[in-house]
Amino acid sequence: MSENTVDKPWGCYVDYFRSDNVVFKKLILLANQKLSYQYHNNRSEFWYVASGTGLLTVNGKQKIVEAGDYVLIEKEQEHTIESIANLTTGFNVALVIYEMQFGECDENDIVRIEDKYGRIQG
Repeated sequence: MSENTVDKPWGCYVDYFRSDNVVFKKLILLANQKLSYQYHNNRSEFWYVASGTGLLTVNGKQKIVEAGDYVLIEKEQEHTIESIANLTTGFNVALVIYEMQFGECDENDIVRIEDKYGRIQG
């Protein structure tokens, strides 16, 4: 399967593998950008942070994540992540996350609660 890059307001993602039950992709969040606060009804996600620093929120609880950290996001868990400045260096670079989705994988299975880019459907 060939790679497919999809531009988003927060950066982009690159599809490496996509089937009905498994998706593997790379998310690239530009400095100071953020995914919508969202949840999925039919899939779970595993995120591995490859580089950068992020402020992760899952069900209202926040924590800082950096390269080498990983998280499992169960279906229906509310979540977001924001690219933030490194706490030691103060530099803010792109946040790179490898994401594996599993369950019923459909890009339309996104319920947005908050979105700084105005993508909430009424």
